[in-house]
Amino acid sequence: MRMLIRFKCGLRAEGVLLAANTERMRVAVSSQRDTIELNRVDGCWYTESGTAIEIEALTAIAGADVSRFCSKVYPRTVAAAISVVA
Repeated sequence: MRMLIRFKCGLRAEGVLLAANTERMRVAVSSQRDTIELNRVDGCWYTESGTAIEIEALTAIAGADVSRFCSKVYPRTVAAAISVVA
């Protein structure tokens, strides 16, 4: 899964999600030599150093079913696709 991460300072970085559960993610970021670990605390994501980040985009790589993953890690992904029929 590809990611677009925005740091508090406004810097954006592209990454590839390597492993994840609902509380932690391991991400390979194109601008960094080593992978980074992101931790979720009270619904927000933080780097290992405690810097708050925002996940701006998650894009599935062809052939990967990520519907369950997205609903847990990034609830807005699924909510944006729900339509209400009146």
